[in-house]
Amino acid sequence: MAKIHVTDEANLFRVEIEGRFAGEIVDRVRSYWKAVLDEGCVRRFTIDISQLTGYDSAGSRLLRDMYKHGVYLSGRTPRSLVFLNELAAPAASGPALVYKAPQVETEGPAASKPTARAPLTRMAASGK
Repeated sequence: MAKIHVTDEANLFRVEIEGRFAGEIVDRVRSYWKAVLDEGCVRRFTIDISQLTGYDSAGSRLLRDMYKHGVYLSGRTPRSLVFLNELAAPAASGPALVYKAPQVETEGPAASKPTARAPLTRMAASGK
C-alpha cells in the first residue's frame, strides 16, 4: 500500500508517492488534483514519483492524464525515470516490437506489379 505526503503552499501543491500507486490512494490523489483545478488560481501541481515502486492500471491512467494536462512529474532515481518514460510516452495500441509485414498478392494480375514496399526497400538498402 502506498503512502502519500502532501505539501500545500500558496503557489505549489506537491504530492509525493511512496510505494505502489493503486487502490484508494489513486482516488485521493485524483480528488486533490480536482480540488486544485477547481480553485481557479494558478498553482503548480507536482507529483514526485521518486519513491514509486509501481502502479495499477487506474494509477497509470491517472498519472498519464495528469501529465497530459500539465502536471509536473518529478523523479530523482533511475526507477522513477523509467516510470516517467512510460508515462510520458504515447500509449501503444498493441505489442510494441511486432512488425506487421505488408501483404503481397501471389496470384492474379496484381501479382506482376510490386505492391509491397519491403522487397524494394531491401533492394535499395543493399545497393541494387
